[in-house]
Amino acid sequence: MNDATLQHWADKATVVIRPSSLSMYADCPRRGAARLFWREIKAAGFELRRSVRGIGAIVGTAVHSAAAVVYTRKATGTTPREHEAIDVTIENLEKALTGEPVEYDGARGVTHNRADALAQAIRMTRSYFRTIVPQVSPILVEERLEAQIAPGVVLSGQPDIVAREPNRVRDLKTGARLGTHAPQIGAYALLARTHGVEIDDAAIDWLPRVATAKPQPSPMTVQVRLAQAETAATAIIEHMRADLQMFRDGDPQRRILPGDPWAFIANPASVLCSARWCPAWGTEFCHEGRERL
Repeated sequence: MNDATLQHWADKATVVIRPSSLSMYADCPRRGAARLFWREIKAAGFELRRSVRGIGAIVGTAVHSAAAVVYTRKATGTTPREHEAIDVTIENLEKALTGEPVEYDGARGVTHNRADALAQAIRMTRSYFRTIVPQVSPILVEERLEAQIAPGVVLSGQPDIVAREPNRVRDLKTGARLGTHAPQIGAYALLARTHGVEIDDAAIDWLPRVATAKPQPSPMTVQVRLAQAETAATAIIEHMRADLQMFRDGDPQRRILPGDPWAFIANPASVLCSARWCPAWGTEFCHEGRERL
């Protein structure tokens, strides 16, 4: 290991952790590290794969952009309009689909081309606007919150909504299925409290993305057990901090040298262990997924 690498790591003493990364990290720390700490990993001499943007994430981001505009207007006393929300969705989707390659769903998926994506994003926005928006009185909308949670560790995130009643963190999720997001919500609640906002409740508003031949389902609001979510967030964050420190410094008791990928446990049993989802898959940083074939 050369002096330049050691200096790079010294300059990166502050670790920035995003709440949205917590569930991913718990599923496979190696994959999570490849997404979160890629600068550190490349500085150690490893090359990672470049991930192609998936259409599901692109549609979800477009719908999120509309929700942010709607709630920002609502928070300032302006009445939002449905057609304005749809216009924002279309604008953001068209922009995202221009430029870098996009990976559409396979035969078993629900979004196979640009037309599918546009139709789904529009009707998802319309369903969310009519069902969820009238229920919410926002205090904070997509506001960046940061807090030092340990020496050299900063938690930084943007909760979709912190609502006035009942002091609730609400997060919009879109997709073909609802994943596990409690640690992310717990991290948002912890962040809000550090900024003087009382949090008593948490929920996820799930907006399904379904095939255009099917009716658009209404959003489903799922309660989150706040205390458990906060505990999960705290535990995962501590693992992330400790794993990165081990990658930097090594751990003689575990026979791990500085820069050893095994500072981050790999989980080849994960359903996301594939070239499609993991920038480390099949590289020198992680052989585990390929070697199971």
